Amino acid sequence: MRILVISGSPREQSYTRVLTRIAYDYAKKKHKDHEVILLDLKEIKLEGFRGLEERYYKITEDTIKLIENTDVFIIGSPVYNGIFSSLLKNLFEFVNYKALEGSFAGFIIMSGGLISYLQVQGQLTALMNYFRVISNPRAVYVSTDDFDDKMELKDEKIKNRIERLVDETSGFKKV
Repeated sequence: MRILVISGSPREQSYTRVLTRIAYDYAKKKHKDHEVILLDLKEIKLEGFRGLEERYYKITEDTIKLIENTDVFIIGSPVYNGIFSSLLKNLFEFVNYKALEGSFAGFIIMSGGLISYLQVQGQLTALMNYFRVISNPRAVYVSTDDFDDKMELKDEKIKNRIERLVDETSGFKKV
């Protein structure tokens, strides 16, 4: 089984990256017998999608293959103006809609305030539905108020919720 943790934040100082790192570290420790990968969209610099018939650089093509051969996704996204990250949208533009059928996804949603979580969860779920990916209905919602000045979580319960999300999403069974 391949578990792919995706950080969808374009920011240098990113709360989403902190949260997805927690998910990645936990999944790596918990699932030693599986392949666990962290895909940080800030770091890989994917090209913009120009159409399926176009040729892309090797890093983009390798990333598409990685996505299309993943069993479990843990997707972290910031909320920007009530919408999930455009980096995530661009990433999934490249993917063959049939390639992900039967995979599973869980979401970590980071917002500057206490609004937009359910809206973004709905958008991510709709995106995954298009690819026939089964989404965990229990997302993890976090706001900037949950962090201290050093970008560390104030409450251990959030880490526990992330770990539960990883456990549940990686424990789903294909039917």
